[in-house]
Amino acid sequence: MSGTLITLAEEYLQCSFRGVPFVVVGSSGQAGRKQAVHDYPYRDGVWAEDLGRRARIYHVRGFLCGSEYIAQRDVLINAAEAADAGLLVHPTLGILRVTLSNFSWIEPDGIMGRIDVDFDFLEQKNYLNTIIQTSLDAAIGAAALVAQQVGGSTYSSAASSSLSVGSPVISAAQGVVGRWGSLASAAICSPRVNSAAIATLPGNNGRYAAGNAGTIDSTATVDSVLQNLTASRTKIDSLITTAQGQTTADSLATAVLDVAEQLRQSINDPGTQISVLLPMATYQIDVMPSSAPIGSAIATASTSTAQICSWMAFTSIALACANWQPTSAEEAENLRLRVATLLDDAATSAADAGFDNMWQALRSLRVQVTTDLSQRASQLPDQITVTRNAPIPALVLGQQLYADASRASDLIRRADPIHPAFMPTQFEALSA
Repeated sequence: MSGTLITLAEEYLQCSFRGVPFVVVGSSGQAGRKQAVHDYPYRDGVWAEDLGRRARIYHVRGFLCGSEYIAQRDVLINAAEAADAGLLVHPTLGILRVTLSNFSWIEPDGIMGRIDVDFDFLEQKNYLNTIIQTSLDAAIGAAALVAQQVGGSTYSSAASSSLSVGSPVISAAQGVVGRWGSLASAAICSPRVNSAAIATLPGNNGRYAAGNAGTIDSTATVDSVLQNLTASRTKIDSLITTAQGQTTADSLATAVLDVAEQLRQSINDPGTQISVLLPMATYQIDVMPSSAPIGSAIATASTSTAQICSWMAFTSIALACANWQPTSAEEAENLRLRVATLLDDAATSAADAGFDNMWQALRSLRVQVTTDLSQRASQLPDQITVTRNAPIPALVLGQQLYADASRASDLIRRADPIHPAFMPTQFEALSA
């Protein structure tokens, strides 16, 4: 079925359901929250219990016309009678997986060659949000790649002449890289990274091992996780040693990027990635000013090397933000403000040093990261304060608040009680 319509149809947008095209002339929808209204004896008013978000309903009106409009109607009828959900491609709603609850058609009186159609759809999944998120993640990756390339070229132009002065200047730059690299070496051995590694194990490993890992490895064991972590530590230490042996600006910039990326990729939890990379991104050194040629070269090389270390860490943080999965709008907004402020400071520092290209690259990276986090925050529930008269078990609270006892683990993580059977009388929780 080609879906070719006559000239009249070209004035409208086209839509399709299960691959069958038709012209859409109007749409509407219903959304909101599910409420269970409770009445009680001798009590004024009612209590409305929130049961979560209602399924979104879409009403779509359109028509068929052209030489094949009868055949198109029959194909649409077959699509409407097919079992299971189908794909709706709408010009303004986007790509939706929907269940068709009602389909009707009518041939208008006195009008030949046209059939009006009417649909009622129940949303199952919105693919447009996924497409938008994928595009934002790709934009962050592209901006991070540009920042890495611009950072390397900027460092090369700033430090090459100073490094050519001699071995004392090269040793100073290598020392800066070594001290910066020690932050990565300490981070990969930290308890937080160990907890993030344990979070990939199947099963409930407790609140202290509940990370932000996107996937659980069903084949992982404690031994395999620790072996991978040990291999990552060895690899990072080797890269740090390699970086300290570089003698040119280009090789130093590449080696610094390798350390930052290896640290990020060695940790499964994006939240932990961000936390351990932040000290590396804000790394600074104190340089003694000198009027002597060798002293001036050492100061320039040291300052420039500290900057490239910071820039490369920022690009890794941006990539970690793209994979991070916040659980509430507040979490996403807090990280957005924090990363935006740090990238602003880094961009301003680059501009003050005369690195206009790096300033522009960092500003572009900031725009992509903050746009992505803002998009995530807009789709997440808020954080509210829950108050109870007495301590009760987390399982009971999960059932009371969300009608889902499996949400108890999230409540435990947020409230951090002494024991899950005695939750605090006041704590923060998600609104839905």
